[in-house]
Amino acid sequence: MSKIIFSFLLILTALPSYGFNSEFYPLIEKLDQSDILFTQINDDISSFYRNIEQKKELNPLQIYRYIITAETTIFALAARFNLPYETITTLNRISQPHILSLGTELLISNTPGIFIPKYPESDIEYMISSWRNPENAVKLAIKPDCKNDIETIFFFLPGEKFHKVERSFFLGIMFRFPLPVGSISSGFGNRVDPFKGTNEFHNGIDIAAPEGTVIMAARGGIIKTVDYNEICGNFIRISHESNYETVYCHLKKIFVQLNQQVQSGMIIGEVGSTGRSTGPHLHFEIRSMGNPKDPCFLIPGKR
Repeated sequence: MSKIIFSFLLILTALPSYGFNSEFYPLIEKLDQSDILFTQINDDISSFYRNIEQKKELNPLQIYRYIITAETTIFALAARFNLPYETITTLNRISQPHILSLGTELLISNTPGIFIPKYPESDIEYMISSWRNPENAVKLAIKPDCKNDIETIFFFLPGEKFHKVERSFFLGIMFRFPLPVGSISSGFGNRVDPFKGTNEFHNGIDIAAPEGTVIMAARGGIIKTVDYNEICGNFIRISHESNYETVYCHLKKIFVQLNQQVQSGMIIGEVGSTGRSTGPHLHFEIRSMGNPKDPCFLIPGKR
């Protein structure tokens, strides 16, 4: 892949500029052969795969625009262009596979690959930038909005796709660790209950951390419960897409309200020792359709 990137870089450096501005992006109006730009981008993408197979130099990168004419999914659109969905989502900084609504304008690349922003913002962007070396990538500046001069710096890796963990995270299967610091003091499954001394099933994991440590939403969702009981103490339940829920117990403070929309990584409370607790920690659960799941299988790097 390094030879491919090097060849691509040689071609790109021959261009007048690394910058792209949306007012100059050709607009693809129809996704059929009657649109000459759609035909062109399809030819370019087919040429990319042929050149990879034959180990030839790649064609120059070109950015197009397309405005959604009917509700669709990122997967259907990617299939129509014969592009990996990772290429469209990373270029347009789409962090989850929501429905693309009528009138949405997207940038489309004529080259499959992954666009890594120099300054990541979402969890998936931090993830894809954390284990890839930008020194091996093509650097380019894109102005996605022609109404202002703000540039987004990307590092482009032609031919690259999501790793398995990235794919799972993007598709909504994965979650983030809910604390900035902390160690798992009690795992998921059967254990000896510290109060009863009997074998009990532990529906989540306990994360030991200093009292007052901030607690973050493990994924975006809607606050469905903000309450207190003698076992969980102060606790929060968040509903997520794909019938997932997360539960956060023994909180010292709660910073969110019922039915509030939260984003992944948003601070929702502080670690405490309320309810039935042996000391400051967070009891954290992930449920799928009401059934408890081992969080360590669903948090990158925790298994």
